Amino acid sequence: MRLMGLMRLMGPMGLMRHMRHICLMGLIGLMSQGLIGCSSDEEQPWESQLVTDAPIEVTSYVKWLEDPEGSNQAHGAYGAYGAYETTRAWEPPTGYSLFEEPDEHIGIAFTQNGQEPQQGNFFKSGSKWRTNVGDITAGTYYLYGYQPNSPSIGYGITDRDGANANYSDGAKVTLENVPAVMPGDLCVVIGAKDGTDKETVTGLRRGDFGYAAKAISGDVDNGNYVFLLFDHLYAALRVKMRVHGSYDALRTIKLKSLRLKIKAGDTPSTTKTDILVDLKATEGDNPIQSITYTSPVGAVAITDPLEFWSSAAGETLTTKFSTHVGHFMPKDITTLILTSKYDVYDKKDNLIRKDCMATNTMVLNDLLTGQTTTRRGCRYTVNMTIKPTYLYVMSEPDLDSPTVTVE
Repeated sequence: MRLMGLMRLMGPMGLMRHMRHICLMGLIGLMSQGLIGCSSDEEQPWESQLVTDAPIEVTSYVKWLEDPEGSNQAHGAYGAYGAYETTRAWEPPTGYSLFEEPDEHIGIAFTQNGQEPQQGNFFKSGSKWRTNVGDITAGTYYLYGYQPNSPSIGYGITDRDGANANYSDGAKVTLENVPAVMPGDLCVVIGAKDGTDKETVTGLRRGDFGYAAKAISGDVDNGNYVFLLFDHLYAALRVKMRVHGSYDALRTIKLKSLRLKIKAGDTPSTTKTDILVDLKATEGDNPIQSITYTSPVGAVAITDPLEFWSSAAGETLTTKFSTHVGHFMPKDITTLILTSKYDVYDKKDNLIRKDCMATNTMVLNDLLTGQTTTRRGCRYTVNMTIKPTYLYVMSEPDLDSPTVTVE
């Protein structure tokens, strides 16, 4: 499509809005060969697609993570992701808190009985939410989705009978080729509702997926306020790491990455997982009827641990705990193998040891009583301390080759 044809279809304002996705070389080629687009490092992949995207306001709440003993890790107004704003006109259901994932991107499907799903994304563009799901006419839809969305994850949806006839009664959500270890908290939508503004909604509850949409098209803001409830599909590992006080007086440790390998008994998990979630519309009960985790055809076992956190410059550790969280496929997992990479500096900031590697194997049954395999929605906390091989009788190699111990 040439430039003039694009202007006729989109209009001058629409063209200006999409021109931010066109790189300089593509713009030059546009004059003679047609439209060539590419995205900047800051853009999400779906933002760079030349599709109509429209403003929408999205507010998400997520179920609190639980500790291994089954009680909530957070109490009162504080959930696993911090406090929700007590000044809001509306408060989330008990056991849920504001979802505050740093990179908010949600795979979503607008469904109606007897119709093909309209799939796309909710994503942040600057400080504003937008959607590229396509043109939506006013009416009632049933919203099903997951987060964090990624172009590498296949997302499919049918009604509970494997067709498109009856989304009002629930849906089957399929996620394909999901990494077995992720930095983001993999969750599925278990409730949706339209709000009157971005802070107020009536009737949001799990098991109700109905959303009364106003027309969604182009850059016109028709006042669509989407409220979503999420539940966890993965388990979480919270690593709290510090440096022993005596060692911290002599050396500086800069943490560079955390990687995880998971095993079911003696069998490593595969690097990718397919997930099938059966959701049933309810009157407030848990809509998740079952979750099935399977290995994709041709999947390979994890050999090298999968990274869930990194810092190129390295994060300086102190005697106070620094916290990082990774998320992993929980089915039948009995063993967590954590690999930490860090540099060692003297107190004059001279690099002594580069890319030290420490591996800690944690068998769940040894850490906890009454639990042999991990559970989705559960957060497992491990306190770790970096210290020299021998604290009281040290040679120079002991000093510069510290170990990481689980407390």
